Amino acid sequence: MKKILLSIAFASITILANAQECKKADEDAVARIKADIDYLASDALEGREAGTKGEQLAVEYLSKRMKEIGLKPMGTDEYKQPFGFSKNVMFSNQSILTVNKPSFKLNDDFYPIKYSANHVDIQGRTKWVGYGIDAPEKEYTDYKEVREAYMGKIFVMDISSPDGIHPHSAYLKYHDLNARLDLAKAKGAIGVILVNFDQTADAPSPQFKKIYSKGIPVVFAKGDMIKSLFYNKDVHHPCRIKVEMNETKATGYNVVGFIDNGAKHTVVVGAHFDHLGYGEEGSLYRGAEPMIHNGADDNASGTAALLEIATFIKEKTKKFKKNNYLFVAFSGEEKGLLGSNSFVKQTPISTTDMNYMINMDMVGRLDEDKKLAIAGVGTSPVWEETLNDIKCGGITIKTSQSGVGPSDHTSFYLQDVPAIHIFTGTHEDYHKPTDDAHKINFEGTAFVVAYIETIIKELNDEGKIEFTKTKDQDNESAPRFSVTLGVVPDYLYEEQGMRIDGITEGKPAHNAGLQKGDVVIQMGEIKVVDMMSYMKGLSAFKKGDKVMVKVKRGEEVIETEVTF
Repeated sequence: MKKILLSIAFASITILANAQECKKADEDAVARIKADIDYLASDALEGREAGTKGEQLAVEYLSKRMKEIGLKPMGTDEYKQPFGFSKNVMFSNQSILTVNKPSFKLNDDFYPIKYSANHVDIQGRTKWVGYGIDAPEKEYTDYKEVREAYMGKIFVMDISSPDGIHPHSAYLKYHDLNARLDLAKAKGAIGVILVNFDQTADAPSPQFKKIYSKGIPVVFAKGDMIKSLFYNKDVHHPCRIKVEMNETKATGYNVVGFIDNGAKHTVVVGAHFDHLGYGEEGSLYRGAEPMIHNGADDNASGTAALLEIATFIKEKTKKFKKNNYLFVAFSGEEKGLLGSNSFVKQTPISTTDMNYMINMDMVGRLDEDKKLAIAGVGTSPVWEETLNDIKCGGITIKTSQSGVGPSDHTSFYLQDVPAIHIFTGTHEDYHKPTDDAHKINFEGTAFVVAYIETIIKELNDEGKIEFTKTKDQDNESAPRFSVTLGVVPDYLYEEQGMRIDGITEGKPAHNAGLQKGDVVIQMGEIKVVDMMSYMKGLSAFKKGDKVMVKVKRGEEVIETEVTF
């Protein structure tokens, strides 16, 4: 599951399944699930990172399994459907920045940022534009001169704001560098040199995997030389900016199988099979030596569930004739839903002919409380009606409405396909090398599979279900934050506060002595009553801030200082 997992906000209502009984998982199903997870989460696959040899081994295995099940190949190359992506961006030593003749040294004195155009070489005179902010409601603007004064210039812009970069800034909504660069281009800039004169802002990262070009070169300059050059901000220096970057491309593969019943509509069942490789991107592991991240729960468990559901429906085809069934194992989810996003744009089945989509991501840790989280129930009125009618051995469910979330169902929702995401919750092994197969509840995974099979059975006679838009609060209203507490929240916790389900060593929570099971109830002046208020609390702080945090530990309330 992608690291934006924090953006999920589940409803406080817990729905008890209470009518339609689901089948009991048999020993053969458990054995198949175990065999699939054991292989996919083995060291031999080196973490299944998209674009690697480990991913290829997983693709070969999944293609073989789909063939054994009897699924029809529906990729562009048998079961495989390739998609390209940018793996990394490297700076070429051909990149140049000169201001008033002095030449700056790449990496030491300057570097391009992700918003820069590539393969560009411009010359012009600099123009100091302060913070590049235009805030008419505050009667403040850095663009006081006539338009002609800015046209064709290379803007020099401080990345801070009139009162600094902090959560209480009066200019908070103008801090976004992306928007300020858009405004600079609209004002006539042919290039932008970013500087950081008061040091309240973090420098733009020199490491990025994709270029989001604004159409003009944008570089960040640092050090004493740039400060001395712009000591007199009214001087327009001759300047040259040349940007040369090399994007490293890679190919990932989805694996696609089909049951063709000749029906008008198709049900999509999906799960991502990629993970973090050796943990270079998205890992919460803080050890010095790279380690294989096997991703047994995230998401070998969902992939094994996908194969088991395909086996069940293939064996019971006569009972499921009213829909076709498309089974998709996605890659690139951990890199930003790359595989599913590519799939919906080149799908072998039109999205208008898709009935609904069920996504399984992290379904291998069903605990003794048998709680199951289901996101996206607002994407069709049918979901909650159906879920209320299912009784499955004491499983209880906790739902959220939004169709936008941190997994592959989002790609389908954005194409107006009703889509839900099913998972058994996070844990302290999330995105760490310790997410291994021996920690999987194989019987519990089979139990979840039986629950999903019952959903499909219940919807068999519904025809094409209605799609509804959701408010997408998980995407638009969730606050943005630049700090982390370094914990894994318990998303299935139903009482007030945010219960900690895991602690990352070396992060603020660990350093402050917080423990697994602590319930965060206050951060500074902000009361924490649920996940959304917890995220709003995080959004109020920046790196280096110190804040008093209150937690409940059993019946005791403990207050401790946390440094972000």
